[in-house]
Amino acid sequence: MICYNCGSVLTNSDYCSHCGMNVSVYKRIVKLSNTYYNAGLTKARNRDLSGAADTLRRSVKLNKRNIDARNLLGLVYFEMGETVQAFSEWVMSTNIQPDNNPADRYLTAIQQEKSKVDELNRTIKKFNVALNYAKHDTDDMAIIQLKKVLNQNPKLVKASQLLCLLYMKQGQYERAKRTIKKSLKVDKCNPLSIRYLREINEYVENERKNDPETGIERRRNLRGVLVDREYLSGNDVITPNNNFKEAVAGAQGILHVIIGLLIGAALVYFIVMPARTSKVTEEKNEQAVEYKREIAIKDSTYDSLESEYNALKTDYDKLTDEKGDADQHEKTVSDNYKYLLSAIQYYLNGNDDKSAEQLEKINTSDGMDMDNFKAVYDKLTNELSSKMSQNAYDAGFEAYGDKDYETAIRQFKKCLEIDKDNDDAIYYMAWAYKNMDDSKNAKKYFKKIADDFPDSEHADVARTQANDEE
Repeated sequence: MICYNCGSVLTNSDYCSHCGMNVSVYKRIVKLSNTYYNAGLTKARNRDLSGAADTLRRSVKLNKRNIDARNLLGLVYFEMGETVQAFSEWVMSTNIQPDNNPADRYLTAIQQEKSKVDELNRTIKKFNVALNYAKHDTDDMAIIQLKKVLNQNPKLVKASQLLCLLYMKQGQYERAKRTIKKSLKVDKCNPLSIRYLREINEYVENERKNDPETGIERRRNLRGVLVDREYLSGNDVITPNNNFKEAVAGAQGILHVIIGLLIGAALVYFIVMPARTSKVTEEKNEQAVEYKREIAIKDSTYDSLESEYNALKTDYDKLTDEKGDADQHEKTVSDNYKYLLSAIQYYLNGNDDKSAEQLEKINTSDGMDMDNFKAVYDKLTNELSSKMSQNAYDAGFEAYGDKDYETAIRQFKKCLEIDKDNDDAIYYMAWAYKNMDDSKNAKKYFKKIADDFPDSEHADVARTQANDEE
């Protein structure tokens, strides 16, 4: 243990042998922080992640320089799917101790898999969208978003809990139970997950005992309805309470109002404002850490793509000088280079949508045998695959809404070439075939939903439609 004042190694004495500072309280604080760290480590090993996170937060609150506790807190956050909070803890850890810090290895390993990091960040954004849907009672859209989130990041405990809650709200208790059990495999002792599971089990048990009144009461409680409230008809009269006391009047009443205003102003000044200021400062610090991490990742990708862009541009200029007016094959290759260069420029400028549009224009049957072209095309396609898949799905869905079924089928197939597990695309493509009176293909894709995606929300309808087509 070192002195907080001069950095010298401390002895068993309550005073620093170098600067004479009283370190007795400091020693107790450090020991308590280490005790919390040991408790958090034990909980993390037992997969009590929420309990470990709470204990480790107390440890770093007591001693912000407890590097082991901060690094472990980042690992716990990462295991729970909270990637942004994990990055924040590791970045703060490296700022406190730049040398020989395990957090450097964690950040380096993550930056080497940029596509995985981007995918995890997109899941956080999708979770926020789903949460907004749920707040505005758009439960179906929220469920679709949460299923996509858990498909990409199955360890995000908050997403599992919200999906379970929405299933409970809709009365789908078996699905809710399966969902919350999956989250408990990640965080075995999460209090909210355990509470949801207990509520589900109690409801299922009441249903099994054929007790409809208790079941209805529990369902209302789960939906936030007060069942004990007595409802009034239009002819009922509300009688005022006999214990009502008349308000004081005159000077005494005015005095009470003034005293109340003074007390309220004092509460705002001494309690509300400091808490608000602290919260705003904390949010700004978190945003600063996130911006620094994104800038570091962008800089690394920018340098790599810029060098590859220069190599491609050299190949393109050389091809243009040597060939001049080329035949159709060479023109296609030339166009492919133009589209790829435009896609890289848009990507470097942060316009992923435009970059994906340019990639979709490339004719993959010509010019793909050139090493530089193929390597950059594959790399950029891998980076933007989710965006291209989403664009194709959105275009297909829009065409389906306009009853342009041929275009819808073409776009849905393009989406499935990138994301073969997109059950929504398969489902609407089957309906497009059905609306075109192509019963053979309609049955084929309805059957694919029923067989390959039995947990999909479209499975029941698809199974019925597949049987009807026989």
